[in-house]
Amino acid sequence: MFGVVVWLGGLMFQSAVAMPIIQQESDHVKTAQRLVNKRFIGFVWMSVWTILITGVIMMVHQGHFYGFQYNDRWSILLGFKQLIFVLMIFYAFGYARMLKYLDAPSSNGGFNEKAELYRHRVNQFRTISILLGIVALLLSAAM
Repeated sequence: MFGVVVWLGGLMFQSAVAMPIIQQESDHVKTAQRLVNKRFIGFVWMSVWTILITGVIMMVHQGHFYGFQYNDRWSILLGFKQLIFVLMIFYAFGYARMLKYLDAPSSNGGFNEKAELYRHRVNQFRTISILLGIVALLLSAAM
């Protein structure tokens, strides 16, 4: 749960605090925000590995786990939690990829012309990741 909370907390901070301020500031501040986003990706991957390793250990040592058979309430919740984890990984890769696109130089020597689209995608991926993180926490609590 710690890994999900770190990941979720960082995403929520960016969405609720940092992004509304950054959107109204100069390009210099937006450059700083890109650097913060790049630094946050390291915390995302740290959280992913923490979630994966502790999740596998807890799953294997749990008395309810009998392979990947989903025949009782606990194993069904586990299956949904595994699906949510895979989706979170998918959106984390997308988030990191969009941040790279934001920093990519364009053909005219400036920043990429599609930067607004990439910023929109980063915000979408962040929002979807927040929702998935909340669902993961609820599933953990239900187990």
